[in-house]
Amino acid sequence: MKLEKLVYYCQGWHLARHGVPLFDDAIEAWRQGPVVPALYRQHRKQYTVSAWPAGNSTQLTPAQRETVDWVSAEYGKFSAIELSRMTHSELPWRVARGALPESEPSSTQLSAEIMRTYYARQLADPETAVALATANAALEGVEFDDDWQDRLRDVASGLVSADDLVAEEIARITGG
Repeated sequence: MKLEKLVYYCQGWHLARHGVPLFDDAIEAWRQGPVVPALYRQHRKQYTVSAWPAGNSTQLTPAQRETVDWVSAEYGKFSAIELSRMTHSELPWRVARGALPESEPSSTQLSAEIMRTYYARQLADPETAVALATANAALEGVEFDDDWQDRLRDVASGLVSADDLVAEEIARITGG
């Protein structure tokens, strides 16, 4: 499962940074998160992938290698379960799943355009990031007031971590 999620993140970040897919295979919105069925068929029933008879990493372009290396460094520290939970909270998987409960199977393909847009907005400058976050929240019926937008700018600028902002909000709500 970890391999599937890392491959998904490679595709999303490569789309965001370079505007083209890293690979052509479809990614589907399975119960456990995004899965590349062609890849799954090659490694299913293997708890640890120790050999890979297909593919040739030396054929990656420098940009492709950079994406794979970056995703491995940033996401490789997470467990398969953590990666799966992360993908469940992200827009590309949620949109592909639609109203389906998480327990229902699905073979709906994730949109490469939604993936590109979703990850590209995370590369945006602070003002653009806040505008996109505010617009996305409004689509879900949540309005960010000026104070919240200022706090989001702090996060987007690196002045406050997202975890600290969430902790502050929890403390505010609970009176702690």
